[in-house]
Amino acid sequence: MAPIIWMSLMLSPATGVVDKSLLIVNIHNLETGKGEVHIALYDSEVKFMVTEQRVAGLAIPVKSKEKLQVPLGAFPPGDYAIAVFHDLNGNGELDKNALGIPVEPYAFSNNPRAKWRAPTFRETQFKLREPKQVIDIEMKRWKEY
Repeated sequence: MAPIIWMSLMLSPATGVVDKSLLIVNIHNLETGKGEVHIALYDSEVKFMVTEQRVAGLAIPVKSKEKLQVPLGAFPPGDYAIAVFHDLNGNGELDKNALGIPVEPYAFSNNPRAKWRAPTFRETQFKLREPKQVIDIEMKRWKEY
């Protein structure tokens, strides 16, 4: 019975087209089972990486190093990007060194390879189109080499 209810909530009754898509984020490669993972969803280049402009945001307690699966919510079809960081010390921020380089694990949708700069919206964007869409994200640390 639940799948029928799910589909009726996600499809437009008039057109049968996806009205909203459930977005699930799988976070891999957690290095420790403590702290919180902060997830932010953005819907444009102008708003990207501006915390106050995010479409959705969650802080999820980390209990193990296993994959973390997070239902982020239901959103209209469109182009989105996700930014994630693992707050190891509980201060609610992505800590950086004096050069502005992150010292806590971080990740983005599409797992871009940007090295000496933050990735752009375009590098991290994905199309949300399906009634249920799963995005896999790999946590990493900045390394000089």
